[in-house]
Amino acid sequence: IFRRLDTGSLPAMDIEKAMKNPVATFGTPEALYSSTELTAQQKQAVLRQWQDQLVQLQTADDESMQAPGGRTDGTADCLQRVTSLLSELASQS
Repeated sequence: IFRRLDTGSLPAMDIEKAMKNPVATFGTPEALYSSTELTAQQKQAVLRQWQDQLVQLQTADDESMQAPGGRTDGTADCLQRVTSLLSELASQS
C-alpha cells in the first residue's frame, strides 16, 4: 500500500481524512496547528493541502464574481491564516 505520509500515532485513515477535508477534521487552521496528534511534517502536509483547496475555492469564487460578503472574504482570511501557520512551522524546522 502506498502512503504519502508517515502517519506516526494516527491510523492511516485519519491522516487521509485530514488530507482530504482538513476543515471537517480540525475546524480551524489553528486547531490543526495546536494538535498534539500530528508531527510537524504532517501538519505542514495537511496545511499545504488546505492551502491548495482554499486557492482553488478562491479562484472559483473569483470566476463566478460573487457579491461582496460572499465566501471569498472568509476564504481569503482562512488562506492568510493557513499561510502564516505554514511559515511558522517552516521557521521551526
